[in-house]
Amino acid sequence: MPSLTPISLEKSPGAKVPTRRRRRVKVIGAVCVALGVAGGVLFTWEPWVDRSPFAARTYVVAGRALFTDQGDGVCRPKESAGRRKLLGEDRQVLATGWASKGEILSFAYGDAAGMCLYYTEYRDVLGGEDAYYEVGEQKFYTEDGDRSVPEVLTESSLRRHFEEVKKSYLHFKEPR
Repeated sequence: MPSLTPISLEKSPGAKVPTRRRRRVKVIGAVCVALGVAGGVLFTWEPWVDRSPFAARTYVVAGRALFTDQGDGVCRPKESAGRRKLLGEDRQVLATGWASKGEILSFAYGDAAGMCLYYTEYRDVLGGEDAYYEVGEQKFYTEDGDRSVPEVLTESSLRRHFEEVKKSYLHFKEPR
């Protein structure tokens, strides 16, 4: 004979059993915290940034008054490269100029013909900086008398090779 006692479907007020919703909220909260911590670690560590040292080069085209001609198509700037420094984004010195030499551009280079395209090389520059600055002993001033701020250099511009930069000056036209 079956039991005819009524069954109550209501929970007793004394027993608190975690519901599925509460468990889901706790799990989602724990996942969000874990993702936040992992994201913070990755943001400060930046493993995707190449920080390996490289040989950086800055390039300048100078007129006859600013370079010495070796007579063999090789030219050197009159200002010593050893006095030039490459700074990082925090304005700390990363390297000093190691070598500075260049080539006199031929008639194929348009208005730049007869000028010296030279570079200053910096060895073992750490990669991964957002900005680089080149400074020398000479201080330049604007027309207002303020000291001029050095130009911002990118890592890709410092990694360019001499032949690539030289090719960019083919058929150069000076602005009128």
